[in-house]
Amino acid sequence: MRRAALLLIALTCAVLNGCAYLGTVASQSAYSIKQRVAPEQRTAKHLLDRNTAFVFGRILGAPTGSADTMTVIAVSDAFRDSEVVDVNTLARPDSYYGLNLPDGRYHLLAVVDRNADGVFTPDEVAARRDVVVDTRQPGGSVVGDVDIDLSVPYEAETWTFRVAKRPTLARAESIFYPTGTLRTLDDPVFSPEMASLGLYRPSAFLEEAPMMFYALEEDLGHKVPVVFVHGIGGSPREFAAIVARLDRTRFKPWFFYYPSGMDLKQLGAMFYKLFLSGEVIPSPEVPMVIVAHSMGGLVVREAMNNLKGSATENRVPYLITISSPFGGHPDARAASHAPVPLPAWRDLSPEADFIASLYRKPLPATTAYHLVYTFGHNGNPSRSDANDGSVPLSSQLANAAQREANGQRGFADGHTEVLRDPGAIEHILGTFAQTRPPFPEAALRSMAEGGYPAAAEDPAFLPLEAYFVRHYGRFVDALVAGEIAPFHPVHEHFLRAARGEAEAENPFETAWLKLSRAYPDRRERGSKP
Repeated sequence: MRRAALLLIALTCAVLNGCAYLGTVASQSAYSIKQRVAPEQRTAKHLLDRNTAFVFGRILGAPTGSADTMTVIAVSDAFRDSEVVDVNTLARPDSYYGLNLPDGRYHLLAVVDRNADGVFTPDEVAARRDVVVDTRQPGGSVVGDVDIDLSVPYEAETWTFRVAKRPTLARAESIFYPTGTLRTLDDPVFSPEMASLGLYRPSAFLEEAPMMFYALEEDLGHKVPVVFVHGIGGSPREFAAIVARLDRTRFKPWFFYYPSGMDLKQLGAMFYKLFLSGEVIPSPEVPMVIVAHSMGGLVVREAMNNLKGSATENRVPYLITISSPFGGHPDARAASHAPVPLPAWRDLSPEADFIASLYRKPLPATTAYHLVYTFGHNGNPSRSDANDGSVPLSSQLANAAQREANGQRGFADGHTEVLRDPGAIEHILGTFAQTRPPFPEAALRSMAEGGYPAAAEDPAFLPLEAYFVRHYGRFVDALVAGEIAPFHPVHEHFLRAARGEAEAENPFETAWLKLSRAYPDRRERGSKP
């Protein structure tokens, strides 16, 4: 029996990227012993045989103009008073925080380091919200809308925690995205080491990268988002060659960066909540393209099963999957029976319930699905044992996937090499190249010209006003000059405010009035103030 177990561990090591798996076995054994001797919610969070939930919400009720970074601490009294189970240091007023929590009752505390001593203590709590996590309930693995309201009077409690403030690297911040989500693809968070952490120690990954949404540039509403979804053990960095050739005047790259060792149904529910529901990222007018590689295709296909047909959900005119194992992976049979099976590999077994139910609901009629498959440099796609060095071709071309595909294209590439193949990239980008927002073409050209970056540095502009001046100044000037006809209800009031016939009501309007007073000859001087 012991020999069989050792052989299974050895096989699993071969399947799961060498002996990194052995570290998982050792750490899980240590966690199990610790949980029996001195149980804690924090230990339970790291046990792979326990369910955890993605819990997220917004920080509301801050005074106007407040933009200080905040920290959200999840405290539990299940096993001892004031146990700190998870911490998110990247929250800020009117933006999102994210936590990863096992089943139980929690006090979510928004704290600010008021005395700047680098330690969060109970007297620095600004607001509180209680939440119960129960992953056994339908939808209990993704708990959204857990907002924390700073305007609600807070009554001090007898907490006893002390949480050291973690140093964070200085990065560009967004007006719209959560703190820390604007990155470059060479950022350490996208390193192979972090990707491996997401596979073998998902909860530890989420402590470092809790938000799962990332972007490369500030949000611009006239650009079509292209959501890239990596596979098992992967990261957004794998899409660098595709992103380099993306038309950035028309498209904006977004990334779903997730702990790839976790339960795929839960990850699909989270993808739906973030990108498709319209509740977190409301984009009912501008379409959304999804490009998913390998196991990421399964995560997205599961997410599409959650669509309800609501008018508020985001539209996906194009879905492209690349080298995805829709029929499961045969190696996952052994890995799913390993001493410490990773949840993702349980789901990837060809006999798994997840694979069997993946096509339980058809894609929307408005979504064109394109299937890209790979069969290796010297492969013969007609052979029954063809593969791309990682995924069997038979799994990539599972009958259910082929039946709903509007188009298929194969490449003689390896599993990840296809993401760097110029021909494959041309095919992928060409598939959705004509995707446009429902705006007049002249307006899109004007928006692509940007604004007046130098003028936007003027301290007279508030942050949102500076955003409009920097990115949409030329479009707004063209609108006022009558060179572009108004095409949105907000334009009519803006034009009245610009003519002095109505009071300015929003930053879009106040920005243009300030710009006109301070820089009346800006169009003649070009980008200079």
